[in-house]
Amino acid sequence: MNFPNSLTILRFLLIPLFVLAFFSNIKYKYMIAIGIFLLSGLTDILDGFIARRYNMVTKFGKLFDPLADKLMILTVLWCFVYKNYIPSIIFYIVLVKELFMILGSAILYGRIKIVVSANIYGKIATFLFYVAIISILLKIKISIYILMMAVIFAIFAFVVYSMKYLSEYKKLRSTSNE
Repeated sequence: MNFPNSLTILRFLLIPLFVLAFFSNIKYKYMIAIGIFLLSGLTDILDGFIARRYNMVTKFGKLFDPLADKLMILTVLWCFVYKNYIPSIIFYIVLVKELFMILGSAILYGRIKIVVSANIYGKIATFLFYVAIISILLKIKISIYILMMAVIFAIFAFVVYSMKYLSEYKKLRSTSNE
């Protein structure tokens, strides 16, 4: 287990900590939740940088790093729906998109050992989700609009991923028919 993978595991552990902070009765619960959420984002950036810089990229990291990100964002969105901070449709759109992404990635990895890497639209969507989530916790008025932009970028990223997935799948089928 290398250091970047340890950071990925830490991000999985931060998910229930966020939920505990978010639903706690302590005075600064949202500030603590923001801190946990930002720590998750920081460790995501750090593990990716270290893995690439020091040639520590692993199959585990390729598969579980994006899963940790998806689970954190989905968990936070679910918490927001539960407290009626956002409409539930936003959570369900993101959930369905992520389930399709996970399923498609699992199929590609299982069949031809290819991991479809993040595209720029997915990175922008993730950044916007972070900004939206923090602005919601800080009760900034435009936060719902930022969240809607994040969802739009996430959908667009999904379309781009899908086209790449279909391209890889067609290659797989054509080579298996030869």
